Amino acid sequence: MSERSSTNGRDDTDLAALLAAAGPRGQAAPEAMATVRTAVEAEWRAMVAARRRRRQFTGWAAAAGVAMAAVAVWIAQPTLAPGDPLVASVTRVVGEVQQDEGDGRWMPLDGAAPLKAGTQLRTGSGGRVALRLTDGVELRLDSGTLLAFEDAEHARLSQGAVYVDSRAEAGATSPDFELATPEGAVRHLGTQYEARLAGGGLRVAIREGRVQVGTPTGAVQGAAGEQLVVGAGRIERSALAPNAAEWNWLATVTPPFTLEGRSVEDFLEWAARESGRSVVFASPEAAERARAVTLSGTVEGLTPDEAVAAVLSTTSLRAGIEGDRIRVQAAAP
Repeated sequence: MSERSSTNGRDDTDLAALLAAAGPRGQAAPEAMATVRTAVEAEWRAMVAARRRRRQFTGWAAAAGVAMAAVAVWIAQPTLAPGDPLVASVTRVVGEVQQDEGDGRWMPLDGAAPLKAGTQLRTGSGGRVALRLTDGVELRLDSGTLLAFEDAEHARLSQGAVYVDSRAEAGATSPDFELATPEGAVRHLGTQYEARLAGGGLRVAIREGRVQVGTPTGAVQGAAGEQLVVGAGRIERSALAPNAAEWNWLATVTPPFTLEGRSVEDFLEWAARESGRSVVFASPEAAERARAVTLSGTVEGLTPDEAVAAVLSTTSLRAGIEGDRIRVQAAAP
């Protein structure tokens, strides 16, 4: 430590003597100073410009990245687009029902999944299914039926029977739905009808409203209470009551009515429409009670006729089925 200190002292003394001998440093000429300042300023400006260019490049790169991402999304749209559009939901399944989604594989119908365009349905010997199309039209397929959907407005019946209910109020415009068959296309004009392939022909039964059947010889219309048989180049007409036995199969696959918060009057209108009947009140008092009473619970698993007896037994009303009418009266006190 002491040796290093004495050496440093001698070095400092020598350096001071040297500086004193050299004298004061000379000043640079004004012209030289100006030249240096100009050079330094030019270098500074060049550095600033370079920084600006780097920031601009970064911005352009980010913008270009966004633009490329947008182009990539646009190019990918066909790939990311949804598949076949939905055509219907399942509201009730009874027995064996299968579906083919277009890949040739028949699988048990998944009642929780909506049906897509291109789907085929087939029902077994005891199978039936109820559907609601995306536009509100309701379909029911009887046993031994094969039906294929092109989209929500077009389907093809190859065997069996389909019941169609447009759910349109009287005078209202009905959603479009065309049912193609080997004997011609059937279109509803605000109605309930059944189309059935049997005996080498097409039978169209009209429960409510009107239908139009396109045949090779021209369009034919039928009205409520009629049945048209089309085949072998002929068209035959006959009468069929809205509550005839031919409609009875519908009760086994009727979607349940939601009672919660609905009036007895609403329920009776549903039951009458489902059974091809009309509601008649025995007195103004009975009609007033039907409008005033609010229901709760469920009628799932019951036919419309069974539901009428079960629901009204919980109220101060009673109903009797008399031919084509549901007669409602106030219960005796």
